[in-house]
This record gives sequence, C-alpha cells and structure tokens, in this order.
Amino acid sequence: MDSVTNKNITPRGLSYEEKENRKKGIYDSFANYLVFCQKCKHVQKSNMYIMRAEAYIDELNERSIVCPKCGEAQWTLGYPLNSLTGFVKFD
Repeated sequence: MDSVTNKNITPRGLSYEEKENRKKGIYDSFANYLVFCQKCKHVQKSNMYIMRAEAYIDELNERSIVCPKCGEAQWTLGYPLNSLTGFVKFD
C-alpha cells in the first residue's frame, strides 16, 4: 500500500467527544478524515470519508503494514490539526 503523505498536514487524533459520538453513530458525513501513525504522526492517507478511513485502518492492521517512517503499526483516525472537518487551506 502506497503512502500518500502530505508533508503540509500535521495530524491530530479524534478528541474524546468525537470518539464517543462516533460510537453513537454521530459523525460529520461531509468531513475528510485521514489515517496516520500515532507514534510519529506520519500521514498514511488523507481525504477519506469516515467509513473508508476506518476500513483502511483495518486493512493496514490485517496486512501487518507498518509505518514507513518509524516501523510501528499504530494507525489511527484523525483530522488535520486545527480542523474539525478535515478541510484545510494551504498558503
């Protein structure tokens, strides 16, 4: 699986509230999520709807894909830093 890292994105994990809402089936259906390594913050893939991002994490784990930057398999779902929707503007 190829990484599509965007070095302009600093990822953040979902907040406690966002995780709890997701468990209840509440999420922003228009948001763009990303999958990144919790350890080193390497963005593996971005611009995905939540269900696809969750499935991608499952695929990475099932295939034992490790982070190309740090060698760990600590994939998580998130947004770009300072974003609640996944949409960011670059200067």
